[in-house]
Amino acid sequence: MQAFATYTDLGTMLNRTFNTDEQAWITSLLEAASAYLREDVIGQNVFPQSQVTYEAQPDGGTVEIPAKPLISVDSVRRAGIDVPYTRRDMVLSIDPYNRFYSTNTDDFSAETFVSQGYRLTHDDPVTVTFTYGYALAPEGLKRWACVLVSQTLIPLELKLGLTAGGLSSVAIDDFKAAWADAGDMSGMALSDRNILSLQNQYGASGVYSQMTR
Repeated sequence: MQAFATYTDLGTMLNRTFNTDEQAWITSLLEAASAYLREDVIGQNVFPQSQVTYEAQPDGGTVEIPAKPLISVDSVRRAGIDVPYTRRDMVLSIDPYNRFYSTNTDDFSAETFVSQGYRLTHDDPVTVTFTYGYALAPEGLKRWACVLVSQTLIPLELKLGLTAGGLSSVAIDDFKAAWADAGDMSGMALSDRNILSLQNQYGASGVYSQMTR
């Protein structure tokens, strides 16, 4: 998936120009850093914009969309039929008297209710399709992707691997690098405080299942 930042962004921050061979390498590192932010920190894609379909279980007739920023609610359906709803911010209120369907699941219609059907309630499952995410990568996530790669470049260029975890310092010729945290923050890792801050700003509101993209 597209990285939050480019090698040009990182080069600008580091005042460094990456040659042709380095550009593909830096791009792969930025993609890895962005994946870490999405999967291990934020818990959702955030960027680029995505359309998602998932099955929701209303609670008291309401459904909270579990991903942000919410761009649009594209459809709310139950048993293949559009369901009326109202939206307030991230919460949908489902109309409890919208549709009826017959006990023959191949024949969904309001007309069959009197003879053989029954009414769906507002807490029956609904299928929600919505669009969320940023059209452009947020500057905050772009910056953190660059920070993570910058942290990783030091042990990589010292041929220590992706992290210097467990090392308090390393010296090569006249160069010496030292880590107060024994190298725990030398690779693609953020402090608990920064993780919490990112989760509060960009994180999903809950877990949703049966999701497709």
